[in-house]
Amino acid sequence: MLIPDSSPGGGLDFGRLLASRTAAVPIRPSELYEALPNKAAGYGYLRLVQGQVLEQWHERRDTRDLVIKVNTGGGKTIDGLIILQSLLNEKQGPALYVAPDPYLVGQVIAEAEKLGLATVTDPDDARYLRSEAICVVNAHKLVNGRTVFSASRSPRTPAPIGSVVIDDAHAAIATTRRKLSLSIPAENPAFQALLNLFASDLESYSPNAFLDVTERVYGALARVPFWTWREKINAVRRILRQHANSSDIDYEWPAVQESLPFCRAVFSGIELTITPPCPPIQHVSNFLGAHHRIYLTATLADDGVLVTDFDADPDSVADPITPETAGDIGERMILAPQEINPTIEATDVRNALKELSQRHNVVVLSPSWRAAAQWDGLADDVVGAREIGPVMKKLVSEKSTTLVVLVNKYDGIDLPGDACRILVLDGLPEAFNPEERLESQLTSRTIGTDDRQIQRIEQGMGRGVRSNEDHCLVVLLGPRLSQLIAHPDTVARFSPATQAQLNLSNDIARNLADMPLARILQVANQALTRDPSWIQLAKNALSGLTPKPGYVGPEAIARRGAFDAALAGNMPAAESIIRAAAEAMDDPRTTGWLLEQLAMYVDHRNPHEAQQILGRARALNADVLRPIVTAPYVPLPSSDMQGQRASGVLSGNFQSPTNLVLGFETVLGDLAFGERTEEFEASFLELGLLLGLNASRPEKDLGDGPDNLWALDGTRYWVVEAKTGVTTNFIAKKDVNQLAGSINWFGEHYVNGETPVPVTVHPARALGPGSTAVPGMRVLTPRKLGELISNVRAFAAALATDGWQSASVVTALLRAHQLSVQDLDSYLASYAAN
Repeated sequence: MLIPDSSPGGGLDFGRLLASRTAAVPIRPSELYEALPNKAAGYGYLRLVQGQVLEQWHERRDTRDLVIKVNTGGGKTIDGLIILQSLLNEKQGPALYVAPDPYLVGQVIAEAEKLGLATVTDPDDARYLRSEAICVVNAHKLVNGRTVFSASRSPRTPAPIGSVVIDDAHAAIATTRRKLSLSIPAENPAFQALLNLFASDLESYSPNAFLDVTERVYGALARVPFWTWREKINAVRRILRQHANSSDIDYEWPAVQESLPFCRAVFSGIELTITPPCPPIQHVSNFLGAHHRIYLTATLADDGVLVTDFDADPDSVADPITPETAGDIGERMILAPQEINPTIEATDVRNALKELSQRHNVVVLSPSWRAAAQWDGLADDVVGAREIGPVMKKLVSEKSTTLVVLVNKYDGIDLPGDACRILVLDGLPEAFNPEERLESQLTSRTIGTDDRQIQRIEQGMGRGVRSNEDHCLVVLLGPRLSQLIAHPDTVARFSPATQAQLNLSNDIARNLADMPLARILQVANQALTRDPSWIQLAKNALSGLTPKPGYVGPEAIARRGAFDAALAGNMPAAESIIRAAAEAMDDPRTTGWLLEQLAMYVDHRNPHEAQQILGRARALNADVLRPIVTAPYVPLPSSDMQGQRASGVLSGNFQSPTNLVLGFETVLGDLAFGERTEEFEASFLELGLLLGLNASRPEKDLGDGPDNLWALDGTRYWVVEAKTGVTTNFIAKKDVNQLAGSINWFGEHYVNGETPVPVTVHPARALGPGSTAVPGMRVLTPRKLGELISNVRAFAAALATDGWQSASVVTALLRAHQLSVQDLDSYLASYAAN
């Protein structure tokens, strides 16, 4: 504000105004922070970790892309705000702060107020445009097809970005992938139009998958082959343009339309996803052109995603800014009761946690509404992301304790102090939309997890400790999670602090091996009641930890480079870049995944060569697309010497009794009726192999035949169609016809007198209207499946006691638990005529 001066004539003292405009303002973060005049009580000094991070940033402030990794509770928000204010003081505005969601936007603004920093929430606000205030927005505002930060904005001028901070970069990546791709629900007319367009292609490629999509079966997944996508791209474009004004397509379409020829289309029973190889971040042109881009994260399992998703500089990403120590994190005792004692039932753990909620707040992170239903009658509140506000307020402010289940919410929430003393991760985070599910299949390692799952697990475990003075008990439920933390390859993919706490937890598990739940809870109570010896042990585990160096794999650089080259019309460069990365890979599955992407680019130039490349990819990764021409089918041999075969499989996969029992539980956990049909079929295959059978998935491997095939004794085979996702109380005619088709397939490929047993895995025994049973048809019902699972579980427990290296021992145990090839038919029920 201009102050009237008492100079002669009552004018202004322009000299004083000139002095005020030319006075030096601090840009060094420590000096800037100290000079802030209106800081709230408790904000007088920077914390040690904040000071270290800000000083390192200042030394590298001229670098365009910088990653700052600070443990949960390390004060990242203040770091980001001070960095932006420093850049404003250096005339590097306008300054944009991007938070993951509206809830966290409010938290950032509140923190800025305590520092005395000016903020706005509208990027068209004059104070932002004049670099007088930091604009705070959520990630959806920055990244979408109609973003205000794009040069294509019309009729208004695009909002500029001089410097930008991306807070919780891991969460922003998820938003970027969603908002720069298409997700079209089945109710949208475009879904059916596109399904009709590709009907013959999908039916030819995978008849069963196509039927599952058309019948809206839960868990259905049908991918459009890239060569048919290329052939029909103009028709695809016309359909999408026709429906571009619908709410499901409108905001994303402008960003996706230019990359449409290179997109991957995947149908499920409820939606269609159309996803570019990398997010077309070029569409957010003013983000791409910003002078300074700072990414804040507590956890990032894969640094390369900043390159693939934000087009960040690989060298800068590989050299993150970190505190001097990685141990500046809250105390966590992490327990997996089912890893300590595989006989413990998850139901008993849930009941025990309900009792503990009488004294402590218990927060459960559940991957889905289906999984959350297991807390019915125990939880006081079960909420999704949209309803989380009131529950958060209740946890933070009320003195009475509660048990709350949060569905699919692993980031963007702070639960400090007593708001959460017990944090429960109930099952592995799940991939939901078709693209995520497919990508998870393509990139999951042999232990069954991908980097995105590791990322979300670490994010979830960080919700309960919001400073290095906080403490929390973390309980991991479910065999897949329990197996995960026991596997050294998985533990190595977490941050150093979480690795240290997991390793300590594994030490605890070894000391508690096979102890009952009551004993495990007694140890948990030592953390909750602040046992001094535990506190000291937990601190020692974090002492002297050094930050994990950054790493950007060549595959991330190649994927981004190839996509950018393809968008620019330079297809030879796109092919060359992705080919070089594939040839440099050591991991076969990763090589196959990259070769499939190479085949997609080559297909635009030479479809025949693309099919040859795809054949190589398929040999390395069975989850990539099947080429048009495949090798002749080789029939499964019968499962003679079952015990010897089972002993070999078990010895090759399990090194300890606990590891074996957890491995079986992981397989059995997916043998359930419901929406996870792909997981059921995969686990049914695994179960057959563990029982010493020759087994396969012809429909997945060949695009034709049954979902599962088990070779039994002599010449008998189970020909299995899994209908675990259906909800009818009868076996529909279409399901019987599908089984009949698989029996016909069997007859074409098994011509030496083999006998098929037609099996449908179905919740009902009764035939529906118009259905005629396949001769010899049997039904694996929920009750019969339960009996099979019960006996397999008992078999695993016996193996853990008696060992599995001896074929004769395994043979005897298979017979004792009614699991020999002669006994398996006892789990099949007769159908009931209509």
